[in-house]
Amino acid sequence: MANILIIDDDQDFSRSFQRIIERIGHPCQVAQTIKDAFDRLQGMDCDLIFLDVNLPDGNGLAHIKQFQSFPSLPEVVILTGDGDSDGATLAIANGAWDYVGKPISLNNIMLILQRTIAYRASKEQNRGPRKVKRSAIIGESPAIMDCLEVMGKAADSKSNVIITGETGTGKELFARGIHENGSTPGKLVVIDCTNLSTHLAESTLFGHTKGSFTSAHEARDGLFKLANNGTVFLDEIGELSLELQKSLLRVLQEHKFRPIGSEKEVSSNFRVIAATNRDLRLMVEQGLFRNDLYYRLNGHQIEIPPLRSRKEDILLLAEYYAEKICRESSISPKTLTPEFLNALHAYQWPGNVREFVNTMAVAIDNCQDEPSLYSHHLPVDVRISIARNSFRHNPDKEQPTLLEPGRIHGAIPLPFSPGDDLPPLREVREIVVGHLENTYMRQLLGLCANDVPTACERSGLSRARLYELLKKHSIRLK
Repeated sequence: MANILIIDDDQDFSRSFQRIIERIGHPCQVAQTIKDAFDRLQGMDCDLIFLDVNLPDGNGLAHIKQFQSFPSLPEVVILTGDGDSDGATLAIANGAWDYVGKPISLNNIMLILQRTIAYRASKEQNRGPRKVKRSAIIGESPAIMDCLEVMGKAADSKSNVIITGETGTGKELFARGIHENGSTPGKLVVIDCTNLSTHLAESTLFGHTKGSFTSAHEARDGLFKLANNGTVFLDEIGELSLELQKSLLRVLQEHKFRPIGSEKEVSSNFRVIAATNRDLRLMVEQGLFRNDLYYRLNGHQIEIPPLRSRKEDILLLAEYYAEKICRESSISPKTLTPEFLNALHAYQWPGNVREFVNTMAVAIDNCQDEPSLYSHHLPVDVRISIARNSFRHNPDKEQPTLLEPGRIHGAIPLPFSPGDDLPPLREVREIVVGHLENTYMRQLLGLCANDVPTACERSGLSRARLYELLKKHSIRLK
């Protein structure tokens, strides 16, 4: 028996559906809005949710993971009358059990119930998730916990892995986590595809014999040989040229290669983890990435969320790195003030965790002997970004311009030098204002081509005042 929740604002459909489920023998409740569903789930041990897409207070697809995060970890089946391929893709990508169109037959209902109940029973029997070594992966947000779960599964298998995510999200950390939690006795060999030049690639990857080319003074094993019984981590694989992709494909298929200058093939037993900040599927469609290589690599997939999408982890990250940086620098621990933490939450972190670590290091450097971290200890560019984002941009508002006096005709000199006796302020003011007026009037006439009406309009001066200043500074109209 399973506890079912239907989330659908079509009252006639949901009541009929509820009666069918109850006749089969399962308790069933109905919610007509997302808010109502959250309220019901607070006191409900739910096993399965049938979720409509278009609801009065939001799109059901956007809330799949929130529903799945309730203590009973319910399965979610999308049930909609407005189904399409994009919706199906989004639903499955977000962890939905299935994506089904209305109307739904009784046989289909029975099949879904049987399969989900059997799956949950099997999952419950094998519960007690395998503990994984996290290394420096910090966070308890649902998004990071999902990534750690996939990391654990990937570590237990021999399948290849693709790790995706923006720059700075920690793709190499997850690659190391997979390797360290796996059973392979060999080492993790990192290959940075961004620095792999075509003419040196074969020697770097496959090795060479002594004398095989001018600078080959001794034989050397390639990176794939060094990874025997271990893991090859192809970092930023989307940067590889098509020529290198072809060479790589054969190695991944055969696990054999020929070092430069050798007549014999060498074997190496390794598993592959690839990482990229690019969309490899799109690159395949554009002809920039080989589809056969993509499908060879595409086993387990881990998509690491950007830091701005998991801001609930910022406190843990700040505490971890503040302690680590202070310890490594042999300085006294720093207190994280609420004002400092609020600033960290307000920033969008375009550089993700990598930027976060560098920012913490700079903030601690700026703090020096002070015991507590405040927002003014943050780097200036971070503080500027936070300040800018706290106000809405108004494109219609005229922005102030910083004037550069004398930009064309040279800087306006001060009528005194450091260390000299200071003249009276009135005298200084008259000299500086005189220089400013002279420079301004000459530039004004140049811009207006000596046209007096235009000069008056642009400067805001009356015709009489304009002529007065021209006379004062001996400027003649040409």
